[in-house]
Amino acid sequence: MPSPLEAPPGQLFVTGTGRCGSTLVSALLREHPQVLSLSELFNHLTDMYRISARVFPEGTVTAREFWGVLSARNTVNRLLTAHGIAPKEILYRPTAPGARFTAEDGVPALLLTTLPHLTDTPDALYDEIEAAVASFPDAPVADHYALLFSWLCARFGKTLWAERSGGSLILAGQFRDHFPDARYLHIVRDGRDCALSMSRHTGFRMAAVVMALHLTLGHDPYADQLPGEPPRESELGFVPEELLPFLPDRFDAAAVRDYRVPVSLFGTYWADEMKRGMEAMSLLPPENVLHVWYEDLLAAPEDTLHRIGDFLGPDFVDAEWEKRAAARVGQPSSSWRDLPDAEREELDQACAPGFATLAAHGVVPVAGPMAGIAVRSDA
Repeated sequence: MPSPLEAPPGQLFVTGTGRCGSTLVSALLREHPQVLSLSELFNHLTDMYRISARVFPEGTVTAREFWGVLSARNTVNRLLTAHGIAPKEILYRPTAPGARFTAEDGVPALLLTTLPHLTDTPDALYDEIEAAVASFPDAPVADHYALLFSWLCARFGKTLWAERSGGSLILAGQFRDHFPDARYLHIVRDGRDCALSMSRHTGFRMAAVVMALHLTLGHDPYADQLPGEPPRESELGFVPEELLPFLPDRFDAAAVRDYRVPVSLFGTYWADEMKRGMEAMSLLPPENVLHVWYEDLLAAPEDTLHRIGDFLGPDFVDAEWEKRAAARVGQPSSSWRDLPDAEREELDQACAPGFATLAAHGVVPVAGPMAGIAVRSDA
C-alpha cells in the first residue's frame, strides 16, 4: 500500500470539445513532477459518453459496484479494438507480450488508456487497484473516485491529479456536481480545425453513427444489446441500408473507415458543445477556471505552460518543466483553410455560434494566429 498523502491532492479537469489539443496537454502534464495525468478515464468509462448514468450512479455505491464501473468492457470500444480500428489514443496493446486481455474479449475501461499512460506495466497496476478498491467503504460514487485518485497520487508520489478525456466538456455539469472543489483547464481550439479533425477520427465518426442509430431506433443498440445477441428483426426495417453495417452484430470495420460525415455537421456539434459547456462552467467560481487556446500553446508554448503552472498554484510553476514540455509542442499537419471554398463556408457558418459563445464569455486568444481577430458573433 502506498503511504497516504499529508494532504488531499489537488483536483483538475482538463476539458474541451474533443480534437482540441487536450491530448497534447495531457502528455505535457504527465511530464510535470507533481501532476498525476489521468488520460481518457471518463471517456472510456462512459464508452464515449454514452452511458454516463452508469458511471455516476445515484445513492450509495459498494466497492464491488465501483470496481464494476472501472473494469467494464464496454461495447463500442470493444468493437473498435477487436476490429483493429481503435483510435490512437487507446494505448493498451492486447497483442503485446504478457498482455492479459484480448481484443476479442474486450479490454477493461480502466486499462484502455489510463493505466498505460501511467506505467509500462498496466496489468500489474490494474491488479493493485483492484485490491485497493476492494477495501473502499460503501459511499457515494464521488467519494469512490476521490479515494481512487488519492490512492493513485500516493502510489506515484504526486500532489495533484489531472483527468483529461477528449470531448469531456459534455460532462462539465456532472463534474461540477460530483467534484465541487475541482478546477478546470479548458482547452479551446478554433472550432473549424476541431471539426476537420473530428471528421477524420474513428471515434467521432463512430459517435455520429451511434447517434444516427439512436435517432432511428429510438434507443441506443450498443447500450441495450448484449454481445453476440442479434438485433430484433422488427427493428431492421427502420434502419437505413447505409447504417446496417454499424449494428453491433453486423459491425463492419471497412464501413466505419469509409463512412463520411460532412465537416459542417461536426462544426455544429462543436458549437453546441461549446454553448452547453460554457454555460456549465459559468456557474463555477471564476478563479477555478482557466481557458487556454491551443493556438496560443502552439505559438508561445513556454509562456502558455507558465500560465498553466501558475493557475495550478505557485508550487507548480517549474521553469525546467516549461522548457522540457515546450520542446514537445509541434504543429498540426492540416487546416480548415485547405478545404474547398463551399465546404469551408459551410463550416464557418456552422461554427459561428460557438465563436459567439466564446466571445460572449470573453474567451479570446492572446498569443496565437487568431489573437486580435474578431470572431463572428452575429449568429
